[in-house]
This record gives sequence, C-alpha cells and structure tokens, in this order.
Amino acid sequence: MTVKNYFKSIIEGRRNDADVLFWNPLLTLASVLYRAVVQIRRSFYDRQFFHSKKLSIPVISIGNITWGGVGKTPLTQYISKFYLDQKKAPLILTRGYGRDETREFQTKVPEALLGVGKNRYQVARQLLKDHKVDVAILDDGFQHYQLARDLDIVVMNVLNPYGNEQLIPKGILREPIETLSRAAIVVFNDVNLIPRKSFEAIRDRVKQLAPRAELIEAQHEPLYFYWAKSKARMDLSKLSGKPVTTFSGVGTPRSFQLLLNYLGVKTIRNFEFCDHHPFSDKELEEIKEVKLSSQSEFVITTEKDLLRKEESISKILDPLVLKITMRITVGESVLQDYLRRVLR
Repeated sequence: MTVKNYFKSIIEGRRNDADVLFWNPLLTLASVLYRAVVQIRRSFYDRQFFHSKKLSIPVISIGNITWGGVGKTPLTQYISKFYLDQKKAPLILTRGYGRDETREFQTKVPEALLGVGKNRYQVARQLLKDHKVDVAILDDGFQHYQLARDLDIVVMNVLNPYGNEQLIPKGILREPIETLSRAAIVVFNDVNLIPRKSFEAIRDRVKQLAPRAELIEAQHEPLYFYWAKSKARMDLSKLSGKPVTTFSGVGTPRSFQLLLNYLGVKTIRNFEFCDHHPFSDKELEEIKEVKLSSQSEFVITTEKDLLRKEESISKILDPLVLKITMRITVGESVLQDYLRRVLR
C-alpha cells in the first residue's frame, strides 16, 4: 500500500487499528491549520488585499470542494463542445496536474485551444495575443481566486459528496461546505448510481447551503468498450455476465465499478490506485498475472487511465477501455442558457 492510499484508508474510516489512534490527533491539528490558511487566504481577496485579475473574455470556472475526482473534466469537455457547436472558440485553462487530463482534452476536444500552467492568467494572456478566443473555461478553478470569473460551476459526486465533512488532511474537503454559496450552478454527478431518496437528501442540503444556485443533475453514460491497442470497438452487451479483472487510478473508483455492475459485468479481481497514479511496468505485469491465474476473460480500465500511460498499458495488458460521456439528465436547458448569457 502506498503512503497516499494508507492515509486515504484512515481518512475514509476503513481502518480501526492502533494507527488510527496515533494519526487522528495529528490529522485533526493539520486540518485546523489548513482551515485557518484557507480562511485567511479567502479574506485577503474579500478585503481586496489581493486582487483577482480579469481577462478580456468571459471566464467560466468548473470546480469542486473536495479532494478527488468528481467529474470536472467531462463537464469541461461538455461545455467546450457546447461552445464549439455554437461556432464559438473556447480556451481550456488547466494547471496540468494530471498528464491524463491534458491528454483527455487534447483527444476529446482537439478543436479547443488548451492552455497549461500554474499561472492561468498569464497563460491565457499569452494565448490571447495570437488566437481568437470567445470564452475561457477554467478547469479546477473554484479555489483559483487569482483569476476573476463570470460564472462559477461546482461539480459534486453524489457517491461521496463531502466525505466526513472534515477538511484536508482529516477529510476530503478543500473548503468548508458553506462555501458552496459562492456557486451559481451546482452539478450533481452520478445521480443514477445511488437511491433516489439518498440523492434527494443531498440535494436538499445543498439547496440550504446555496439557495441561489441552480441545481443540475448529470451522470456518466457508457458508450462502448474498445481495445487499447487496435481501438476496435466492442458493444456494451458483449461483456454482460463475463468475469473480468479491472484496474483504475481515478478520483472515484466506486463510480467505475458501479457502471460496470450496471452493464452486468462480473468483476472478480479489482485493482484500485490513487487518482493520477503513474502505473509502473511491474504493477501492470502483476495485473496481467492475476488476470491469467484467475477466471477472468478480460481486463478493463478507464479511458483516463489508458491516456496516462498508453504505450505501456497497451503493450503489457491491451485491456478493454470503457468509453463514457457525461449526460445532463435534469436542467440541461438551464445550464445551456447560463452558458449563452455569459457571452452577452
């Protein structure tokens, strides 16, 4: 188990041994200090000791309040494609923390201009000198106060919307949940993977925290499988009832497993890694050995994982890759109306 996975198991309450008693007080102290830093930093901007810099074009922020994947990247792709369909030129601004996310943008929305760098204001300024752009989409921007935005969208994965409600590193919150009040739109993702009553309880709480926000519902929709090496497609129904080995290094691996369950796939061995995990050849060989020694007929992974280390994964495993898209199930017209208004 990696160090990151070790602490993740403590944070998520999956350990009940002496380690928890040792680390909990230290994690609590660190969380208190983290909260203080977050509040001080925010107050500096609220009191205008620091100033958010404004671009010459509208800026839409796609963010979250938790540590880990919630579906920001698919929503950024959805919004980029919306503007492209409107004959508008979008600029995606990303810090480039995960090589897989950058590759996803390049692969799935190649027509969009992509700006990568920590200082996204400066990155955008440089690109605007040489390119015609109508709107900037700030990936993972809810806490990026340095850049002024015209629309704040927050994505929440309903499988784990706010964890144990503790801030990093005691929990998964990057900010107190009350900061949802800054959002103009909250997009609930994976709503089809939990009971409706459970979702409604989450939705009602968010409505209290952010009474002025529009609430949108979305889900990851499976499209087909394809072979990593040849890119040949396989219909979703072909794997129903088939025993498989799976591996993923995404923010919410449970979402991936639930999607496979929904498709009738029978997972008999599953390897979970931390988000953005850089797979080693040794790890891939281990997955291959487990697949061969089990009753698995196939190995399945996510497209995000494949793009992170495509050459090695294709050569050693050649897994089937689940192709998905984000579908807005409730409130799509409201979301699109906001996106149009940003350009007026």
